[in-house]
Amino acid sequence: GRPLILDPAQRDAADALVASWLPGSEGAGVADDLFGLRPFTGKLPVTWPRSLAQEPINKGDANYDPLYPFGYGLTTK
Repeated sequence: GRPLILDPAQRDAADALVASWLPGSEGAGVADDLFGLRPFTGKLPVTWPRSLAQEPINKGDANYDPLYPFGYGLTTK
């Protein structure tokens, strides 16, 4: 894949962001979370850059200031 850059207007308009990419057989589980049938939990397995100028971005880089860092995530509990 490639990085998805969210502009400030998109971020401000959203209450939440779910990155499920290609869930395949796990898609039903993602749907259960979205419809409140299970508590939603998750952490990012990647670093989410603020802009394309930050690509490539890796934890530990000198100017590491991502939009969402590796391991970022919240729960609904």
